Amino acid sequence: MTASTSTDALAAVGYTFSTETRESRHDRRISTELPPYMEYEASPPPKYTLKDEPVTLAMYLFKFGFLFPPFWILGIFILFSPLRAPDATGAWLPDKTDAEKQVVIDRIRTAEIKWARRCLVALLVVTLFGIVAGVSIWAALRGYL
Repeated sequence: MTASTSTDALAAVGYTFSTETRESRHDRRISTELPPYMEYEASPPPKYTLKDEPVTLAMYLFKFGFLFPPFWILGIFILFSPLRAPDATGAWLPDKTDAEKQVVIDRIRTAEIKWARRCLVALLVVTLFGIVAGVSIWAALRGYL
């Protein structure tokens, strides 16, 4: 088989050897029509919701606890402290009724409890790893392992 017959065989299948990229078979358009759009009745698009969680002290204590673990201890204390509304002078959320203020307090308290529990779990995990590492090092130095 010579070089010209192998080139002719490849050209018959659609391959051409040229130095220009404009002659690539991938650059040619087969159709000028756009593809059909998806029918929404058959499969509706997913509904995205915005999770509007309030920013709380416990959330910051959890995140910064990875840099300074004693922050997790402070975050755990939030589990034991009640969340109270500011005094009734009217400076806090003056445009809301007492029931709406209570809903806001409940949302904040729920978020704080969630992040405080995460502080507790993080502290327990780090403490457990510390105990396991300490016992392993002690056993290795004593020759038990």
